[in-house]
Amino acid sequence: MTNDIQSTFTFLNGRTVNRNGYGAMRLTGQPGNFGPYEDWGGGVALLRRARELGINHIDTARAYGPHDNEKIIADALRDENGSYGDMFIASKGGVEKTRDGITRDTSAATMARHVDESLSNLGVDQIDLYYLHAPDGHTSVTESITALEDARKAGKIAMIGVSNVSRAQIEEAMQVAPIAAVQNRYSPTDARDEEMEATIDWLDNQGIAVVSHGPLGAHPMKQGATADPKKALRRLLARSPNILVIPGTTTIAHLEENAAALDS
Repeated sequence: MTNDIQSTFTFLNGRTVNRNGYGAMRLTGQPGNFGPYEDWGGGVALLRRARELGINHIDTARAYGPHDNEKIIADALRDENGSYGDMFIASKGGVEKTRDGITRDTSAATMARHVDESLSNLGVDQIDLYYLHAPDGHTSVTESITALEDARKAGKIAMIGVSNVSRAQIEEAMQVAPIAAVQNRYSPTDARDEEMEATIDWLDNQGIAVVSHGPLGAHPMKQGATADPKKALRRLLARSPNILVIPGTTTIAHLEENAAALDS
């Protein structure tokens, strides 16, 4: 990798990951990210190739499938002793997916249940990073994050993140528990969001990661990037040292292209 862009990020708890990660959402039934991935063996091979390429930050969610995405990650990356080794797995709770669509429920009871289900799907005793997937619009962020903080204190998750949130919601979450990462959509193809730009710098000053989903401009329910992968990923990673990217793909060729974004 080149030396002009820092290739790793260290979270507040000391865990270091490569900033160029992988978003696994597409390894579910298509269209709509519902049900198990049709080419399960191919998905396992892709995830193992990601590990070979040095991608050690894998992003998933209980809602992807639901359950199936976390399960394919476990199938691919856990060894015979049940360990993920140096892989860093991030997941999310608070969203329900059915064949008919998506609903949000971030009540304390649901957040606690989703954490337990993610633990079972991933086959671990502790998840490296667990996000509030998206506020539901009627449950307070305080209630949702309190449930995640209870899970953190119980050792079920190592760090807490928030996703699809405003600056005000981030600040509310910070009043409840340490927040390690904020995952929002952020792509060079999107219209400039001044609040997001200011929030990135504010979080950088506090050592908090900004994880960019949809970094190549793809629609969350449709496949197909709209940006040049190397240019877009380099631009995002050069923007601020706290930005992490998690481009998703279902082909090893595209995975290798994305992984090489920082190569000279």
